[in-house]
Amino acid sequence: MKTRTIKETVTHQNIGGKEFIIEMEIDKDDVAFKGLLGGNFACRNFIERRPDFDCTFPHKLYYGKVGNLGYIISEDELEN
Repeated sequence: MKTRTIKETVTHQNIGGKEFIIEMEIDKDDVAFKGLLGGNFACRNFIERRPDFDCTFPHKLYYGKVGNLGYIISEDELEN
C-alpha cells in the first residue's frame, strides 16, 4: 500500500497534514452512487466537503485510511 500526506488545507475532521494510506483508486461514479444512494459515509463526506464534485470532476479519487477511519481523498488534496 502506498502512503501519502494530506495537504494542510484539508480541514475536514482535522485530517490535513496526516498520513493517508491508499488502499485503492475509486471511480467517481462509484463515489456518487455510494454517497448519494448507498449510505457510504466516506463517499458522503467527500461529496459534502467538495462542492466542485460532479460528473466532470477531473481528479483521481482514492479510498484509504487515516488512522482507523476510511476516507475518499482526491489527488489534488495530496502532497506531491
